[in-house]
Amino acid sequence: MLGLDNAGKTATVRIIKGENPEYVLPTVGFSPVDLKKGQVDLSIFDLGGTESIRDIWRHYFSESHGVIFVVDSSDVQRMQETRKVLAKVLGHPRVAGKPVLLLANKQDLNGALREVDIIDRLSLEKTVNLNKCYCKIVPCSAVKEIGKKAIKSGLDWLLETVARDYDVISERVQKDTEEQREKEAVERRERAERVRLIREERENREREEAEQEGRTTETEDEGNMANLFKPTGDIISEMGDKQKTNKNSELQITKTDADSCLEKKWKFWQWKKNRVGPLSSVSAKTPRRLMSGFKLFRRNAVAPL
Repeated sequence: MLGLDNAGKTATVRIIKGENPEYVLPTVGFSPVDLKKGQVDLSIFDLGGTESIRDIWRHYFSESHGVIFVVDSSDVQRMQETRKVLAKVLGHPRVAGKPVLLLANKQDLNGALREVDIIDRLSLEKTVNLNKCYCKIVPCSAVKEIGKKAIKSGLDWLLETVARDYDVISERVQKDTEEQREKEAVERRERAERVRLIREERENREREEAEQEGRTTETEDEGNMANLFKPTGDIISEMGDKQKTNKNSELQITKTDADSCLEKKWKFWQWKKNRVGPLSSVSAKTPRRLMSGFKLFRRNAVAPL
């Protein structure tokens, strides 16, 4: 399901699912819908319509059996843009030849273009004949009851058209899908190779600059860092050895500190034991025995000749 943004694609999907089409938010990217209609298992890719998202449409062309293109009939200013987008879609090699249902939505609004005017402004007859697409245009309105019946009627036509040429279309879908997957795989490999070459060129340039400046490069550092990745058992063993070494070092340091402390205490005790007090004059605190000896010495003293 394709169309410009705000054309009413998501509201149309809700009508097909039997849900309320009001209060619909714009689709970002795509929204896949799987449902059963009668005996048919139906998958609808509701793709966003903004210009930045339209580039992803091509990735869904190969898997699709048919196309529903929704047009905002009231947006006359964007009819030229709609014409270009529709021509590009139908001209894609994985879409050309498949049936197309064009829903001229919002017919309930004032100024909406009628079926004939839309065919003329979109150059629809010329485009579908050029790309050999079966096409049916259905005027509708997703928010009106009569419009809902028109949408379901148009979907029935699309399913009947696909069923009529199902074997041919299915074979083509399978072939296109395989080719696209192979192409995408090649593109992924080429993209990965380009990234590898860019990275290798950058590393070589950094290595040359490092050699000129006399410093190591990040790749050399990464090589050294690779040694850090060791088995868990080796890391645990190394951690155990480090813990033992740290414990022995702590014990040795503790023992050394204790010996040093005891040695200091021993030296202080020896100094205190053998110290000699300073000489001082007789004071009031001089023992009485010493004072009496001093008096006796004065009494027996002889004057010099």
